[in-house]
Amino acid sequence: DRLVYDRKRLTDLFEFDYQLEMYKPAAKRRWGYYALPILSGDRLVGKLDAKADVRAGVLRVHAVHEDSHFDAVTREAVDAEIAALGRWLELDVVRGS
Repeated sequence: DRLVYDRKRLTDLFEFDYQLEMYKPAAKRRWGYYALPILSGDRLVGKLDAKADVRAGVLRVHAVHEDSHFDAVTREAVDAEIAALGRWLELDVVRGS
């Protein structure tokens, strides 16, 4: 996506550290194989490490990485968006696996 394509600009504008880690050995990953940026309003606030397991019929949420502590409103909004993603994919959301 164009928002995160230019990593230097992303860091300069949003102070958001982001890298695709799929090509790193698992032991060297900070956020996960293909962690997605989390946008809250006009701020990038964290990364979502999740995988759609279509065969099992689940969206596996391995972790939600908070760049800074989520307040209750942000936490609820992120949880609601994860649930919406699961519905859109027609998968049940499973956390922590």
